[in-house]
Amino acid sequence: MRNYSIAMNIESKAGVNPRTFEVGSVAGARFTARDVDGLRQQMDEQLAKEGHFSSATHTNPSIFRIARYLLTQDTEFEVQGTMTGGEGEVVAIRDGDEIFISVGSDQCDRELDPIFPDKPKQMCPHPMATTAWPYAEVKDHWDDLRIQSTVTVQGHTVPLQDSRLEALVTLEYLLDMPTVRSLPDVAFLYCGSSPFLESAEEAVKEHDLSPFTTWGVGDAFSVRLFDPVLERSIEHSFVPVPVGDDLAERQSKDRALSNFPMMD
Repeated sequence: MRNYSIAMNIESKAGVNPRTFEVGSVAGARFTARDVDGLRQQMDEQLAKEGHFSSATHTNPSIFRIARYLLTQDTEFEVQGTMTGGEGEVVAIRDGDEIFISVGSDQCDRELDPIFPDKPKQMCPHPMATTAWPYAEVKDHWDDLRIQSTVTVQGHTVPLQDSRLEALVTLEYLLDMPTVRSLPDVAFLYCGSSPFLESAEEAVKEHDLSPFTTWGVGDAFSVRLFDPVLERSIEHSFVPVPVGDDLAERQSKDRALSNFPMMD
């Protein structure tokens, strides 16, 4: 089986050192809200109502695998259709006893998202930055770190995310999950998405943009992990290039899309 590697610049208080990681596994976490019990109740109610076709999962957080070849640091990459959207997330890198953190986007096919829980994410490239920090340097102020993202559509840049990590379960919580512990090292884990900003909807109305803009669908996407304590940030911008599908035919007036994905 082919080996895949990722080159990173490890930025620490002592300086910057290059390091190459052999990718052992890639995975993502969904439904990672810090209020685990409250979200569980909400999702159980949704499952009871929608049954097999629910976008809710039976566990939260829920861990899904991503093929290693989909991990990319490219600033431009191909996606299948125009409905591919981004979500800024922390990316944790576990190499034995060492933990590093970076930032990336849990790309998702938004058209398929209401139908399948994990497949729409598993079919998309997963971009991440080229810089990472030692987790030990941010562990004591983890909740203060901020995830920020923007999407650019028709020349308009729309802020999508800007929230502290206190909104999500801690990294220790995720790393201690049996499904995460069993991932082969070096493991790359997308740690879950923070809520999207309500102001994104206002921007869509103001500039008459596609409603899917509020789900990260656009011409370009940027993510940023900001550390207000050590006053540093990791940023990554990229352009998803659709190769094309039959969306126009399926969006004919008698088959218009009406469902929007559930935020995870």
